[in-house]
Amino acid sequence: MTNERRYEYELGHSDRELRRLATQAALVDPMTRDYLRRAGIQTGMQVLDIGSGAGGVAFL
Repeated sequence: MTNERRYEYELGHSDRELRRLATQAALVDPMTRDYLRRAGIQTGMQVLDIGSGAGGVAFL
């Protein structure tokens, strides 16, 4: 037995969960875009996306 712990996304990576995340991203898309704009993030900038689900924020 090892003491190493594996951390995984609690809700899994099933097709159903990925669809849920995509739906959620679409619903909050306008607010997310506004948040990024107000933060000063512009096209062409490089940013680090950590833990934003299935990448909805990164793809904006």
